[in-house]
This record gives sequence, C-alpha cells and structure tokens, in this order.
Amino acid sequence: MSSQYQILELLGQGQFGRVFKAIYIPNDSLVALKELEKKRFSTRNFLREINFLTQLKHPNIVAFQAIEHNEKGRYLVLDYWDGGNLRHFMQSNNIISSIQSLKIIADVLAGLEYAHTRGIVHCDIKPENILLHQSETGWTACLADFGIALSQDCTEINLGSPAYMAPEQFYGQFLPTSDLYAVGVVLYEMLLGYRPFSGSPGELMSAHLAQPIEIPNTIPLLLRSILSTALQKLPVRRFASATEMLKSIQLALIVEQSSVNTEKSQQIFNIKEIIS
Repeated sequence: MSSQYQILELLGQGQFGRVFKAIYIPNDSLVALKELEKKRFSTRNFLREINFLTQLKHPNIVAFQAIEHNEKGRYLVLDYWDGGNLRHFMQSNNIISSIQSLKIIADVLAGLEYAHTRGIVHCDIKPENILLHQSETGWTACLADFGIALSQDCTEINLGSPAYMAPEQFYGQFLPTSDLYAVGVVLYEMLLGYRPFSGSPGELMSAHLAQPIEIPNTIPLLLRSILSTALQKLPVRRFASATEMLKSIQLALIVEQSSVNTEKSQQIFNIKEIIS
C-alpha cells in the first residue's frame, strides 16, 4: 500500500525517533510526521502518546491528525508548525527580548494548564519540545512530544532531559510542579542565554538536587521572583499550579510592556526637547 504522505525533509531527531516535514498528497497540505522506532519506543508507549494527544485539544498543544503505518515505519501525523522549535529560535536570535520570552512562556503555561487539569504531566519540557508559529501579532508557541508524558497517578520510573529536570524527577516522582520547574529553566535560559546548571547527567543531577540557583541582579525584580519560585528544590515551594505561574507571567508581561512604552515616550520627549 502506497503512502499518502511525501516526506520533504528531516526536522529533528530525538532519543526515540525522528520528525519529518511532509506533504499530505490528497490536499497538498503540510504536516509533521513523527516516526517512533519500535526498538526504542515500545508499542505500549506509542499507544499511550496517541491516547494523550487525542485527549488534548488546545491551541498551545500540537494537534494529532492521524496514524500512518507503512513498510517504512509507523508515524504520528501532527500539525506542522512553520517556525521550528524554540531551540532553533534561540540559536538563530542573539537577543530575545524579555517581552518575547514572556509571551512564549505564557503560551507554554496555557498548554500545561490544560494538560494538568486533565491529569497529564508532560515530563520533558525543553526548548526542543516547544514549537513556534509566526503571525502578524507575533510568535505563538505550542507544546509537542508527549512521548514520555504520564498520568498524575502513575509511579513508573520515567526518562527526561537532565538539564531541565526537577529534583524529584531524578528519583522517580513526577508532578505538575515538575513541569513548572522545567518551564523555569527554559525562561532562565531565554532571559540569560544559558541554563542555571551545566555538566554531565550526574553533575546536573547533583546541581538540581543541591546547588542554589543564582539569578543575576540584571534581571528585573519581578522576573527574579518568578524564577526563584519556579526553581525551588521542593515542589511545595514552587507555584501551586500552571494557572498560578501563568498569572505571574502575565503580570510581568504587563510590567515589561509598560516599561518599554514609558522608555519610548521618554525618548520621543527628549527628541522634541532637542528640536525645540
């Protein structure tokens, strides 16, 4: 049986498989094909990801369209996001404004808020799993890759990305606030250009578990407070929910936008003073 999809290019590769840009031939539309290798990603996990994706219908979560199974492999057919992922965006932009960063994080938290209320913890928030789309109003972000997501009542040992993992994830505990910790690491990286901790997986584990977070004073006070709360070692000291963290991000966005507008007004006033 011939495939209805024509693969155009490789978009990315992760620990369980690859993602391709493809054309759905019947209507000539672009889609993303997520190939999951059977040896690395069991049928049980494959079905679990499909189950989660079919439950999650939200503008800030990548939409699942279909399953493609042919002689070359098995694929999830997903919406194609033309802006690539946040990692590529960060690497191609030397400076990302705080307003831009906060808008992207707000979208991520909106998606997490929706998932968490349905009992699903993502478990692997990182720039590679945040997809972007640019429109006239700016960048929109969505969450991708629920391949290792868990229901909140699950206690199995899971995998993740050590650079973004909350302390409790290293000993097998996965909570909604674990996702919020990872969001804090992503925001830290967007604002400062580097992550709070680096090193080997073992060094990262030790740092996440015991090393204090250092937040430079160059970061505005409200943003320092948000980072400090999100990156607490103990889950109970973090934001209680994605909703609570989202409200703080939205407040910080208002403050940052007001500051930029005030600065622009002052510049215009100074120019008028010089001219007069």
